[in-house]
Amino acid sequence: MSADASASVTVTVTSPSRLHFTLIDLNGELGRVDAGIGVALNEPSLKIRVSPLDSESASKAEEESENPVEVLPILKRIRERIEPELKYYYKVEILRALPHHVGLGSRTQLSLSVAKAISVLEHRDFTTYELAKLVGRGGTSGIGTAAFDHGGFILDGGHLFRRGGSGGAGASAGVKHSFLPSSASEVPPPPVLFQHPLPEDWFFVLAIPRVKRGAHGSEEIEIFKRNCPIRATEVEKLCRLILMRILPSVIEKDIYTFGESLSMIQQIGFKKIEVGLQHHIIRELFDFFATHALGYGMSSFGPATYGIVKGESRARELAQHTYEFMAERHVAGSVFYSNVNNKGGVVNY
Repeated sequence: MSADASASVTVTVTSPSRLHFTLIDLNGELGRVDAGIGVALNEPSLKIRVSPLDSESASKAEEESENPVEVLPILKRIRERIEPELKYYYKVEILRALPHHVGLGSRTQLSLSVAKAISVLEHRDFTTYELAKLVGRGGTSGIGTAAFDHGGFILDGGHLFRRGGSGGAGASAGVKHSFLPSSASEVPPPPVLFQHPLPEDWFFVLAIPRVKRGAHGSEEIEIFKRNCPIRATEVEKLCRLILMRILPSVIEKDIYTFGESLSMIQQIGFKKIEVGLQHHIIRELFDFFATHALGYGMSSFGPATYGIVKGESRARELAQHTYEFMAERHVAGSVFYSNVNNKGGVVNY
């Protein structure tokens, strides 16, 4: 393995955040599970810079002082799984970070961005799907992977499901045998069934209150185990809403039906369970957005909460009012506004 690459060679990757509106089917009776809808956002965004290490101690530098702690397991996984071995060791700098465990998909975007940069520097022609398999993302939702790939509004088709199996080879073939989140699932990303740009003047106002972070790790696994399978009638209701309201509203650029439908989702299926586990400020933000936006919801396990409006001036105004609303309730946090990223991650040399 070479460690004499030129230090001047760098790759910068900028990737979007994402809102995960809902998982669709955590019932599994039809032999398929998961699936979801969401969007990629321009802000907040992640930006990293990756460069080969050219010192004789490059191996030790990659594993220790040269890289942020959250990058180390990503580098380790890439190095263990890529064949043939990597030519170089790498330094990763996080120039702009995404908030962790708030519902914006930070782990997927960081993993894909690091993998993409290394694939470019190694002159490997991996697709985003192949990169996601390499870094172990997309085991439940395909929204983050598709957001990195092309952005826009996304509907993924979930995974094959054979409940009660043993996993192993089945998992590698893309079959799930239990209800598990991405962090505990080794299946590859699901197929993207529908991906479409949203109008530039559709804006999301994001409130991220500084309360308990969204469920992750063992807590997230236990929530899935405790609450799944979801009743088939709930899944059917959600599927009808997506097929007959949300997808047509995307094609017809109907922000009013789109926003109203997002609000309706919050009381259906697994999303209702996710919302029910939250701090009371989430419900209060829902009530606030119900009267000040065209629709609202919570991304993934939260606490990122959003309202959708038309036009940047309206988004800027609502963001200020949202910040004041949280301050009046003595809840600290961040407020952003953004339109949809319709292009995905961007690589610069």
